[in-house]
Amino acid sequence: MKIYSYLFLLFLLLTSININAQYKRDSYNRLGIQAGVTYGSLNTKNFATTDKVSYMAGLTTRANFYNNLIIIYGVNFFEFNTGMSVIEPASSKLEEIDFKASGVQLNLFLGQKLLGEHLSIEGGPILQINSKLKTEDQYQDHLMQGYNIQASDLEDITKVNLNFAAMISAGFRDVKFWLQYQYGITNSFGNLDEEIIKNKDSRITDLNAHLGLAAAGVVFYF
Repeated sequence: MKIYSYLFLLFLLLTSININAQYKRDSYNRLGIQAGVTYGSLNTKNFATTDKVSYMAGLTTRANFYNNLIIIYGVNFFEFNTGMSVIEPASSKLEEIDFKASGVQLNLFLGQKLLGEHLSIEGGPILQINSKLKTEDQYQDHLMQGYNIQASDLEDITKVNLNFAAMISAGFRDVKFWLQYQYGITNSFGNLDEEIIKNKDSRITDLNAHLGLAAAGVVFYF
């Protein structure tokens, strides 16, 4: 958790510097607090996955850049869930369970105002640092549907990822609602030990997964 604290402190430092900067009278640079719900999963051809609902929340700064261009940067704490089917070894019972990961996202977006402060579009990169992909302890030894590997074999996903996001924001100066879609550029399964997994089941090759996440939320500026 130390790295999350360092990133949060870095964001506060950048925000403090930004707030003390000088701007033209018709521009603004505002700190906001936001929260939202997410819906999505890891997209992979290796396993059948199900989209799940989760959350994100954090701090964001919105600033005029040039004419109708804006810059948005911030930090969000998040969790994402992916549903996958497993088989209980003793009973051969098939059930869907949640694979969860949590972490922090740092974003830097460039945007364009479409209707003053009331409507804009934004997009840009997101640096994501996340935990392992965990299931509940009782499911650790369950077999992935159709394969001879356990749920625990998928835990050690890539911890540092790069995503790209597109977003639309609408509202007023002090409160805005937003819709966003994130796509993971990094292979989330890239950190898995493919040789060990192949030794357990030779049918599994070319492990590849990318985050696909839709989100909706609200931000309050102060």
